[in-house]
Amino acid sequence: MNEHSNVTETDSLLMARNLSFYIGEEETVTEVGRDSWRDEGHEASFNIGDSQLTSFCTADPSTPVNKRGSFTSGTPGEILCKGDSLAGSYTNSMLVVPKPLSEYGEESSEAQYNLFTGDFQRVDHRLKLFFDVEVFEENTEELQCFLKLSTVKFGDAEEVPSLLVVSDHWIHVLVICSEIQGQPSDWLRKRESHCIAELSYLEVGLGSQSIRAEFEDSGAAYTLLIRDRAKCKSFFNLLTGIIRGFAPNSDSKLKSISTTRVNPQHHLWPLLCENVESDISEDSHIDFFYLLAFLVQDGSLAPVTVLVTQATLYLLSEDHQWRKGMSSQTSNENTESISGTVHIHETQPISCVSSVHLFLSSPYRVDIKLYDEIAKDEKTWCLQTESQDLVKDLVEWVRTQWEAMFGVKLNTTLHETGS
Repeated sequence: MNEHSNVTETDSLLMARNLSFYIGEEETVTEVGRDSWRDEGHEASFNIGDSQLTSFCTADPSTPVNKRGSFTSGTPGEILCKGDSLAGSYTNSMLVVPKPLSEYGEESSEAQYNLFTGDFQRVDHRLKLFFDVEVFEENTEELQCFLKLSTVKFGDAEEVPSLLVVSDHWIHVLVICSEIQGQPSDWLRKRESHCIAELSYLEVGLGSQSIRAEFEDSGAAYTLLIRDRAKCKSFFNLLTGIIRGFAPNSDSKLKSISTTRVNPQHHLWPLLCENVESDISEDSHIDFFYLLAFLVQDGSLAPVTVLVTQATLYLLSEDHQWRKGMSSQTSNENTESISGTVHIHETQPISCVSSVHLFLSSPYRVDIKLYDEIAKDEKTWCLQTESQDLVKDLVEWVRTQWEAMFGVKLNTTLHETGS
């Protein structure tokens, strides 16, 4: 980590100095060189939450679009568009609608297959047999852990419902190709397999809600969307322990284990610095809240990113493609991340928030009601998340900023059921 940076992270408070953002635990997720891995023995324990899925295709990011009277291309770090409807940001959408854990009965296929448990190493006997017979490359492979999540592979913006299966030698990416019912062979197929020794980069994504991985043999790079901070940290901790076991091996290609940096090359940088003075001093910091969620719209759910600064709420569609790009051809192999683009769906001042609504029957849901007094326009952001803790953190962030503006309490209502 940059010795000139001063970084802290509370549960939902992300702060950075010197125009660079580092999101993650400084002591538990660090840059690791191949020669220094033996000193990086930090492993932390975290609680675990839930993970759910969706699948979609984003619009072509190379299409020039207009923003504030000017057109921009689809190069990383640029804002592509503002849209009146989130549906306009997707093509050929096929959504697997996520449901809160409380809505899955004990007899559901998802529950029976143990896909929501916090124990990533406890596997249903039918899945274990499927892994042994259909997935594992070698007879000697032993299952280490697995997790239901969504994957985005570099070169393809589509988000794919997946099962990540890690053995003692391989990482297997399985696609959930249909409704989860019947035998595993009915709804699972193997997409790709990568030797753990070929893993070159492992990175915790922004807000600790995703994991990025790149492999040297094929150059394949994945973003693993978990959308739950506690579960993401816990799984990353387990995965890191397995991967570090290969570090002494002369065949290991591991170069670093790191956290995401939001710098001027990151696609969210223009939004985070939009209302910030250019001459930020060394002691200055920019605070923001980041959430991967789903927007309930016209009876369906669409993946969105909620980005909240001290004054503004952004509803975004992110292209989650990522890889480590070579920034020089020197022997040191300095690298920088190549991230995707962002489409602005909607921007609202926090001052326009009129009330916040929570639901006992749907603890993963939050409704933010907004009212524009000038336009006399009222609307609601109905958000579905995969983490109760992140719902609480979002509400707390908005409440704190809103009450600092008006000096009165924000109207927050807890309902028995949702409409």
